[in-house]
Amino acid sequence: MDRSGIGIIAGTYVDTQMGVDFFAAKGIAAKGYPVSSSPEEQSKLQILSPNELAEDIRKLVRRIKDEGRDTVIVYCNSLSTAVDFQAISREEEVRIITPLTAYKSIASKYNFVGLLTANNQTSSGIEKIMLGVNPDIDVVGIALLPVVILIEANLPAKAIIEKFGLNHIVQFFNTIGVDAIILGCTHFPYLSAELNKLTKLPILDPVETMFQML
Repeated sequence: MDRSGIGIIAGTYVDTQMGVDFFAAKGIAAKGYPVSSSPEEQSKLQILSPNELAEDIRKLVRRIKDEGRDTVIVYCNSLSTAVDFQAISREEEVRIITPLTAYKSIASKYNFVGLLTANNQTSSGIEKIMLGVNPDIDVVGIALLPVVILIEANLPAKAIIEKFGLNHIVQFFNTIGVDAIILGCTHFPYLSAELNKLTKLPILDPVETMFQML
C-alpha cells in the first residue's frame, strides 16, 4: 500500500469522517470522499438509482487515483452491496477494499447471526454473501435507518438506544439464540459500548477485517 495515504469512500460526510478517523487511529493517513449529503439521500440512491450511484463512485475513484492514492476503502456496508466495486476495481485498475470480505469470514465461523443494517437492501446483500460461503447459516436482519440519522446528528448512544428500544432488539437476539450480532453499518460502532452492556453475545465489527486486509 502507498503509505502516503488511502481514499475513503462512504455515504455521507459523517461516516466518511468516521472512516478517516478509524484509519488515522491505526496510523494510516486517509482522505475522505463522501457520496451524498444525508443518510436518506444515500439510501434512495442505492435503491432507486444504482446506475447513477455507480457513475458517481467511478468519478470519485478516478479522482482518488489522480490525487496519487492507489487504495480505496469503502467505509459503508450499504454502499458496498449497492455497487459492483469488483468491476470498478478491475476497470479503473485500483485496489478497492469493502466490508463484504469480512462477511465471508464471519459466515465460516457462525451458523446463526443477528444483523443490524441501515436498509433492507443491505441486509439482503450481506445475507447473499454469507449464504454463498455457508449455505446453512441463518441471518436475522433488522434495518435501522432512523438510528443512522440520529447517529449523524450526534445524539448520545445511550439516548439513541432508549429512543428506539434497541435493548428490546438485543434481547430478541438473546432470546432466539443467535451466535453473534453483526454491526452491518459503519455508523453502528458508535453504539458498541452501550450495546455490549446489554448482551454477552459477540458484537462483530467488519471494519477491523478491512484494516487487516491492508
